Amino acid sequence: MDESQKAEAEAIDWSLLLNEEPDDQALRHEFEKWLSEKPAHAIAWQQVTAISDIIRSAPPNRQVAPVRPVAFQSRIQALLVFLQKRWRLLFGSGVAATALCAALLLIIPDLITRFLADQYAPAGTTRTLHLADGSDVVLAPRSAISIQISAQERHIDLIQGEAFFTVHHENSRPFIVQAGKVRAQDIGTAFDIQIAHHETTVRVRDGVVHIAASTPRIYARDLHGGEWARVSDTDIGDGTLPPETVGAWKEGVLIARNDKVGDMITALRPWSGKRIVVMKQALLGKRVTGVYDLRNPDAALRLIVSPLGGKIIHVTPWANLVVSP
Repeated sequence: MDESQKAEAEAIDWSLLLNEEPDDQALRHEFEKWLSEKPAHAIAWQQVTAISDIIRSAPPNRQVAPVRPVAFQSRIQALLVFLQKRWRLLFGSGVAATALCAALLLIIPDLITRFLADQYAPAGTTRTLHLADGSDVVLAPRSAISIQISAQERHIDLIQGEAFFTVHHENSRPFIVQAGKVRAQDIGTAFDIQIAHHETTVRVRDGVVHIAASTPRIYARDLHGGEWARVSDTDIGDGTLPPETVGAWKEGVLIARNDKVGDMITALRPWSGKRIVVMKQALLGKRVTGVYDLRNPDAALRLIVSPLGGKIIHVTPWANLVVSP
Protein backbone atom coordinates (compact mmCIF):
# COMPACT_ATOMS: atom_id res chain seq x y z
CA MET A 1 0.00 0.00 0.00
CA ASP A 2 1.59 3.30 -1.10
CA GLU A 3 1.19 6.69 0.58
CA SER A 4 -1.83 7.78 -1.46
CA GLN A 5 -3.65 4.49 -0.78
CA LYS A 6 -2.94 4.83 2.95
CA ALA A 7 -4.28 8.38 2.86
CA GLU A 8 -7.43 7.19 1.09
CA ALA A 9 -8.05 4.46 3.67
CA GLU A 10 -7.50 6.90 6.55
CA ALA A 11 -9.80 9.48 4.93
CA ILE A 12 -12.59 6.90 4.70
CA ASP A 13 -12.11 6.03 8.37
CA TRP A 14 -12.28 9.71 9.33
CA SER A 15 -15.43 10.20 7.27
CA LEU A 16 -17.20 7.37 9.08
CA LEU A 17 -16.02 8.47 12.51
CA LEU A 18 -17.03 12.11 12.01
CA ASN A 19 -20.45 11.07 10.71
CA GLU A 20 -20.99 8.90 13.77
CA GLU A 21 -19.93 11.60 16.26
CA PRO A 22 -20.15 15.06 14.62
CA ASP A 23 -20.12 17.01 17.93
CA ASP A 24 -17.05 15.34 19.46
CA GLN A 25 -14.50 18.16 19.75
CA ALA A 26 -11.59 15.86 20.68
CA LEU A 27 -12.24 13.78 17.60
CA ARG A 28 -12.52 16.92 15.46
CA HIS A 29 -9.17 18.13 16.84
CA GLU A 30 -7.44 14.84 15.95
CA PHE A 31 -8.98 15.01 12.49
CA GLU A 32 -7.69 18.56 11.91
CA LYS A 33 -4.20 17.44 12.95
CA TRP A 34 -4.35 14.53 10.50
CA LEU A 35 -5.67 16.72 7.69
CA SER A 36 -2.83 19.22 8.01
CA GLU A 37 -0.03 16.66 8.32
CA LYS A 38 0.43 15.94 4.60
CA PRO A 39 -0.88 17.25 1.26
CA ALA A 40 -1.90 13.66 0.44
CA HIS A 41 -4.33 13.73 3.36
CA ALA A 42 -6.07 16.85 2.07
CA ILE A 43 -6.33 15.40 -1.45
CA ALA A 44 -7.74 12.11 -0.17
CA TRP A 45 -10.24 13.94 2.03
CA GLN A 46 -11.50 16.03 -0.89
CA GLN A 47 -12.06 12.89 -2.95
CA VAL A 48 -13.85 10.99 -0.19
CA THR A 49 -16.02 14.02 0.57
CA ALA A 50 -17.00 14.26 -3.09
CA ILE A 51 -17.96 10.58 -3.13
CA SER A 52 -20.03 11.00 0.05
CA ASP A 53 -21.93 13.87 -1.57
CA ILE A 54 -22.77 11.69 -4.56
CA ILE A 55 -23.93 8.82 -2.37
CA ARG A 56 -26.12 11.12 -0.23
CA SER A 57 -27.69 12.67 -3.34
CA ALA A 58 -28.81 9.30 -4.71
CA PRO A 59 -32.56 8.57 -4.23
CA PRO A 60 -33.34 5.79 -1.74
CA ASN A 61 -34.29 2.37 -3.02
CA ARG A 62 -37.82 1.88 -1.71
CA GLN A 63 -38.32 -1.68 -2.89
CA VAL A 64 -35.91 -4.49 -2.21
CA ALA A 65 -36.63 -7.84 -3.80
CA PRO A 66 -34.96 -11.01 -2.52
CA VAL A 67 -32.23 -12.35 -4.77
CA ARG A 68 -30.30 -15.58 -4.83
CA PRO A 69 -26.72 -15.43 -3.46
CA VAL A 70 -24.93 -15.81 -6.80
CA ALA A 71 -27.19 -13.27 -8.46
CA PHE A 72 -26.70 -10.91 -5.54
CA GLN A 73 -22.92 -11.15 -5.78
CA SER A 74 -22.88 -10.60 -9.53
CA ARG A 75 -25.17 -7.57 -9.23
CA ILE A 76 -22.95 -5.99 -6.56
CA GLN A 77 -19.83 -6.62 -8.63
CA ALA A 78 -21.50 -5.19 -11.74
CA LEU A 79 -22.59 -2.12 -9.78
CA LEU A 80 -19.07 -1.47 -8.48
CA VAL A 81 -17.60 -1.83 -11.98
CA PHE A 82 -20.22 0.55 -13.36
CA LEU A 83 -19.58 3.16 -10.65
CA GLN A 84 -15.83 2.83 -11.04
CA LYS A 85 -16.07 3.58 -14.76
CA ARG A 86 -18.50 6.46 -14.26
CA TRP A 87 -16.57 8.14 -11.48
CA ARG A 88 -13.25 7.84 -13.26
CA LEU A 89 -14.81 10.21 -15.78
CA LEU A 90 -15.84 12.56 -12.97
CA PHE A 91 -12.58 12.55 -11.02
CA GLY A 92 -10.03 11.70 -13.71
CA SER A 93 -8.49 8.76 -11.87
CA GLY A 94 -9.23 5.45 -10.20
CA VAL A 95 -8.65 6.82 -6.69
CA ALA A 96 -12.24 7.91 -6.13
CA ALA A 97 -13.58 4.58 -7.34
CA THR A 98 -11.22 2.75 -5.00
CA ALA A 99 -12.38 4.87 -2.09
CA LEU A 100 -16.02 4.25 -3.02
CA CYS A 101 -15.57 0.49 -3.05
CA ALA A 102 -13.85 0.62 0.34
CA ALA A 103 -16.58 2.87 1.75
CA LEU A 104 -19.33 0.53 0.56
CA LEU A 105 -17.60 -2.44 2.12
CA LEU A 106 -17.27 -0.58 5.41
CA ILE A 107 -20.87 0.55 5.42
CA ILE A 108 -22.31 -2.89 4.69
CA PRO A 109 -19.70 -5.25 6.19
CA ASP A 110 -20.05 -8.97 5.55
CA LEU A 111 -23.28 -8.55 3.56
CA ILE A 112 -22.13 -10.54 0.53
CA THR A 113 -20.42 -13.09 2.78
CA ARG A 114 -23.61 -13.76 4.74
CA PHE A 115 -25.47 -14.49 1.51
CA LEU A 116 -22.79 -16.80 0.11
CA ALA A 117 -21.93 -18.76 3.26
CA ASP A 118 -23.52 -21.93 4.55
CA GLN A 119 -22.24 -21.16 8.05
CA TYR A 120 -21.23 -17.82 9.58
CA ALA A 121 -20.03 -16.64 13.01
CA PRO A 122 -20.89 -13.02 13.92
CA ALA A 123 -18.48 -10.56 15.56
CA GLY A 124 -17.34 -11.51 19.05
CA THR A 125 -18.68 -15.07 18.82
CA THR A 126 -17.17 -18.41 17.87
CA ARG A 127 -19.31 -21.16 16.40
CA THR A 128 -18.73 -24.92 16.64
CA LEU A 129 -20.06 -27.15 13.86
CA HIS A 130 -20.35 -30.92 14.00
CA LEU A 131 -20.29 -32.25 10.45
CA ALA A 132 -22.13 -35.38 9.38
CA ASP A 133 -18.84 -37.23 8.72
CA GLY A 134 -17.72 -36.84 12.36
CA SER A 135 -15.38 -33.90 11.78
CA ASP A 136 -15.63 -30.70 13.82
CA VAL A 137 -15.15 -27.09 12.69
CA VAL A 138 -14.80 -24.07 14.95
CA LEU A 139 -15.39 -20.73 13.23
CA ALA A 140 -13.65 -17.64 14.57
CA PRO A 141 -15.74 -14.45 14.85
CA ARG A 142 -16.74 -12.93 11.49
CA SER A 143 -15.71 -16.10 9.67
CA ALA A 144 -17.69 -17.96 7.02
CA ILE A 145 -17.53 -21.25 5.16
CA SER A 146 -19.45 -23.13 2.51
CA ILE A 147 -19.72 -26.92 2.74
CA GLN A 148 -20.01 -29.56 0.02
CA ILE A 149 -19.97 -33.18 1.14
CA SER A 150 -20.41 -35.98 -1.36
CA ALA A 151 -19.64 -39.68 -1.58
CA GLN A 152 -16.32 -38.84 -3.25
CA GLU A 153 -14.93 -36.01 -1.13
CA ARG A 154 -15.59 -33.48 1.64
CA HIS A 155 -14.93 -29.94 0.44
CA ILE A 156 -14.94 -26.77 2.56
CA ASP A 157 -14.44 -23.26 1.20
CA LEU A 158 -13.17 -20.76 3.75
CA ILE A 159 -14.79 -17.60 2.42
CA GLN A 160 -13.61 -15.24 5.14
CA GLY A 161 -11.77 -15.25 8.45
CA GLU A 162 -10.37 -18.24 10.29
CA ALA A 163 -11.43 -21.78 11.16
CA PHE A 164 -10.03 -24.69 13.16
CA PHE A 165 -10.64 -28.19 11.81
CA THR A 166 -10.53 -31.49 13.69
CA VAL A 167 -10.90 -34.02 10.92
CA HIS A 168 -12.29 -37.54 11.01
CA HIS A 169 -9.93 -39.16 8.52
CA GLU A 170 -11.29 -41.35 5.73
CA ASN A 171 -8.90 -42.92 3.22
CA SER A 172 -11.54 -43.14 0.50
CA ARG A 173 -12.99 -39.65 0.96
CA PRO A 174 -10.49 -36.78 1.27
CA PHE A 175 -11.18 -33.73 3.42
CA ILE A 176 -10.18 -30.60 1.47
CA VAL A 177 -10.23 -26.96 2.53
CA GLN A 178 -9.88 -24.23 -0.09
CA ALA A 179 -8.79 -20.88 1.35
CA GLY A 180 -7.99 -18.25 -1.24
CA LYS A 181 -5.43 -19.78 -3.56
CA VAL A 182 -4.33 -22.40 -1.05
CA ARG A 183 -5.68 -25.94 -1.00
CA ALA A 184 -5.19 -27.97 2.18
CA GLN A 185 -5.89 -31.69 2.35
CA ASP A 186 -6.10 -33.60 5.61
CA ILE A 187 -3.93 -36.61 6.23
CA GLY A 188 -5.43 -37.17 9.70
CA THR A 189 -5.04 -33.97 11.68
CA ALA A 190 -6.17 -30.90 13.60
CA PHE A 191 -5.26 -27.64 11.90
CA ASP A 192 -6.11 -23.97 11.55
CA ILE A 193 -6.54 -21.89 8.38
CA GLN A 194 -6.79 -18.11 8.24
CA ILE A 195 -7.36 -15.58 5.45
CA ALA A 196 -6.19 -12.03 6.24
CA HIS A 197 -4.71 -9.20 4.17
CA HIS A 198 -4.74 -11.29 0.98
CA GLU A 199 -2.66 -13.96 2.73
CA THR A 200 -3.59 -17.51 3.64
CA THR A 201 -1.93 -19.10 6.67
CA VAL A 202 -2.12 -22.79 7.59
CA ARG A 203 -1.00 -23.92 11.06
CA VAL A 204 -1.01 -27.57 12.13
CA ARG A 205 -1.61 -28.61 15.73
CA ASP A 206 -1.13 -32.33 15.22
CA GLY A 207 -1.10 -34.82 12.38
CA VAL A 208 -0.26 -33.92 8.78
CA VAL A 209 -1.77 -31.56 6.23
CA HIS A 210 -0.77 -31.43 2.58
CA ILE A 211 -0.97 -27.93 1.14
CA ALA A 212 -0.65 -26.74 -2.45
CA ALA A 213 -0.65 -23.30 -4.04
CA SER A 214 0.22 -21.92 -7.46
CA THR A 215 1.04 -18.32 -6.53
CA PRO A 216 3.53 -16.67 -6.62
CA ARG A 217 5.08 -19.98 -7.66
CA ILE A 218 4.07 -23.62 -7.57
CA TYR A 219 4.32 -24.68 -3.95
CA ALA A 220 3.42 -27.97 -2.30
CA ARG A 221 4.50 -29.62 0.92
CA ASP A 222 3.34 -31.57 3.94
CA LEU A 223 2.95 -29.66 7.20
CA HIS A 224 3.31 -31.58 10.46
CA GLY A 225 2.29 -30.65 13.99
CA GLY A 226 3.94 -27.39 15.06
CA GLU A 227 4.56 -26.19 11.50
CA TRP A 228 2.99 -23.33 9.56
CA ALA A 229 3.02 -21.88 6.05
CA ARG A 230 1.81 -18.51 4.75
CA VAL A 231 1.06 -17.82 1.09
CA SER A 232 0.35 -14.44 -0.51
CA ASP A 233 0.29 -13.23 -4.10
CA THR A 234 3.96 -12.24 -3.86
CA ASP A 235 5.58 -14.37 -1.17
CA ILE A 236 5.64 -17.73 0.58
CA GLY A 237 6.91 -18.26 4.11
CA ASP A 238 6.98 -21.12 6.59
CA GLY A 239 8.28 -21.96 10.03
CA THR A 240 7.56 -23.62 13.34
CA LEU A 241 5.59 -22.74 16.45
CA PRO A 242 4.54 -24.47 19.68
CA PRO A 243 1.73 -26.79 18.52
CA GLU A 244 -0.34 -26.09 21.64
CA THR A 245 -0.68 -22.43 20.56
CA VAL A 246 -2.45 -23.37 17.32
CA GLY A 247 -6.11 -22.45 17.65
CA ALA A 248 -5.60 -20.75 21.03
CA TRP A 249 -8.24 -18.22 19.92
CA LYS A 250 -10.87 -20.94 20.50
CA GLU A 251 -10.23 -20.40 24.22
CA GLY A 252 -10.28 -16.63 23.84
CA VAL A 253 -6.48 -16.28 23.97
CA LEU A 254 -4.31 -14.20 21.62
CA ILE A 255 -0.59 -15.04 21.81
CA ALA A 256 2.04 -12.67 20.41
CA ARG A 257 5.65 -13.74 19.99
CA ASN A 258 7.47 -10.70 18.63
CA ASP A 259 4.52 -10.13 16.29
CA LYS A 260 3.60 -6.90 14.54
CA VAL A 261 1.03 -4.64 16.18
CA GLY A 262 -0.84 -4.59 12.86
CA ASP A 263 -1.23 -8.36 12.95
CA MET A 264 -2.46 -8.23 16.55
CA ILE A 265 -5.06 -5.59 15.73
CA THR A 266 -6.18 -7.64 12.73
CA ALA A 267 -6.70 -10.58 15.10
CA LEU A 268 -8.64 -8.38 17.56
CA ARG A 269 -11.02 -6.78 15.08
CA PRO A 270 -13.39 -9.75 14.62
CA TRP A 271 -13.74 -10.07 18.41
CA SER A 272 -14.74 -6.46 18.85
CA GLY A 273 -18.10 -4.95 17.99
CA LYS A 274 -16.25 -1.70 17.35
CA ARG A 275 -14.21 -0.29 14.52
CA ILE A 276 -10.51 0.02 15.41
CA VAL A 277 -8.87 2.87 13.53
CA VAL A 278 -5.09 3.38 13.81
CA MET A 279 -4.03 6.85 12.71
CA LYS A 280 -0.23 6.34 12.65
CA GLN A 281 0.82 3.62 10.22
CA ALA A 282 4.28 3.41 11.84
CA LEU A 283 2.69 1.91 14.96
CA LEU A 284 1.44 -1.09 12.98
CA GLY A 285 5.00 -2.21 12.18
CA LYS A 286 6.20 -2.27 15.79
CA ARG A 287 6.42 -5.62 17.57
CA VAL A 288 4.99 -6.97 20.81
CA THR A 289 5.15 -10.12 22.90
CA GLY A 290 2.43 -11.13 25.31
CA VAL A 291 -0.81 -13.00 26.00
CA TYR A 292 -4.08 -11.11 25.56
CA ASP A 293 -7.74 -11.80 26.36
CA LEU A 294 -9.76 -11.81 23.15
CA ARG A 295 -13.00 -11.79 25.13
CA ASN A 296 -12.08 -8.32 26.41
CA PRO A 297 -10.88 -6.71 23.18
CA ASP A 298 -10.80 -3.14 24.57
CA ALA A 299 -8.43 -4.17 27.36
CA ALA A 300 -6.37 -6.28 24.95
CA LEU A 301 -6.00 -3.35 22.57
CA ARG A 302 -4.88 -1.12 25.42
CA LEU A 303 -2.26 -3.66 26.57
CA ILE A 304 -0.92 -3.98 23.02
CA VAL A 305 -0.49 -0.28 22.20
CA SER A 306 0.14 1.36 25.60
CA PRO A 307 3.75 0.14 26.05
CA LEU A 308 4.50 1.71 22.65
CA GLY A 309 3.01 5.09 23.56
CA GLY A 310 -0.34 4.43 21.94
CA LYS A 311 -3.54 5.86 23.40
CA ILE A 312 -7.13 4.85 22.76
CA ILE A 313 -9.89 7.39 22.26
CA HIS A 314 -13.39 5.92 22.58
CA VAL A 315 -14.96 8.20 19.98
CA THR A 316 -18.33 6.42 19.93
CA PRO A 317 -19.76 3.21 21.40
CA TRP A 318 -18.89 1.64 18.05
CA ALA A 319 -15.38 2.94 17.36
CA ASN A 320 -11.94 3.14 18.97
CA LEU A 321 -9.35 5.56 17.64
CA VAL A 322 -5.70 4.65 18.33
CA VAL A 323 -3.30 7.60 18.37
CA SER A 324 0.44 7.56 19.03
CA PRO A 325 3.37 10.00 19.12
